[in-house]
Amino acid sequence: MPTSLPVRTGFRVAGTEVIAPEYAHPPLVESWLGVEFVEGRERFEVDATQLCERLGPEWFGPCRSVGDDSKSDDRQLVNVMGDRAVRLTTRGFAFGWLGNHGERYPRYETIRDGFVAALDAVRDVAHHAQTEILPRRWSVRYANRIPQGTVWMTPGDWSFFRLWQPIPLQSLGIGCEGYKARWEVPLDAERGTLTVKFRHETDVREALGSGLDQVWITLQAKGPTDGCDAELFNGLDYGREVIVRSFNELITVDAKSYWGVSRRGR
Repeated sequence: MPTSLPVRTGFRVAGTEVIAPEYAHPPLVESWLGVEFVEGRERFEVDATQLCERLGPEWFGPCRSVGDDSKSDDRQLVNVMGDRAVRLTTRGFAFGWLGNHGERYPRYETIRDGFVAALDAVRDVAHHAQTEILPRRWSVRYANRIPQGTVWMTPGDWSFFRLWQPIPLQSLGIGCEGYKARWEVPLDAERGTLTVKFRHETDVREALGSGLDQVWITLQAKGPTDGCDAELFNGLDYGREVIVRSFNELITVDAKSYWGVSRRGR
């Protein structure tokens, strides 16, 4: 069942579209577009093997368990190149770009097209299983990995991120190592929420080198769809621009210059 696409909405200020900024070499390493089909205690399930076949020859199994939570039921399919993934959740699915090995971000429009193709495949498989496939909520998530030695050397440099208060618990003798923080704000006109996460970690995986310190800044926007595709895609476009513009507001001019900020062309 082909999916029809509405015209992209974007932000409007006094009747004029605001073009989100872009970066020549951004710290972005993952971007995900997602949809939820069920609410409450219901579960959404599709056959991963059938979905893999429906997606085409560039996709392969097995479908592996993923997620930060050890109890997570999320499963993930990855393409042959290792730079695209479909993550199946108990409520729906997400389509993502993976750039953890230095792959160049292919622009939002390309990821959106991949999401549409995955949505058609999921619906086709779910249709045969007589599963509910109306969209209930949309989500967009961008994960930025910022290694030590780029825009920061010590925790004292974390002020490149405007929400960070330098050494906030110094009087208690609590340092910044392993620091995690989360901010959640409502979006206007009850369109959903924006969640911003800040996390410091030392990555000891062999592929990245022992003891590599890095900061993660993750932004996620979520909102309702009213059960129709038009609101799903409008929501994804809106959420993406919220995230891009929020990231631009949350970092300093020096950090923007380091990543090569510019005004995006149409």
